[in-house]
Amino acid sequence: MPIPLPLEYVIARVTGGHAEELLRRAAGRSLTRRKAREALPRVLEHERQLSERLGRDVGLRVAAVDYFDNFAA
Repeated sequence: MPIPLPLEYVIARVTGGHAEELLRRAAGRSLTRRKAREALPRVLEHERQLSERLGRDVGLRVAAVDYFDNFAA
């Protein structure tokens, strides 16, 4: 049985450690690195939920913009 890895680890490996920058660009916001790192798991979960509700992949950009416009404080 494979050993499950933390989502943050997988994201860091896939994005080359630049996940925060990717989120800042997708959201079109000035986010600190810390704020982007904290928001990333929530944005990814929001992307999954939106995609599930709409029956299609909405993508990171749409999910990030929607998350920061409607849910982030």
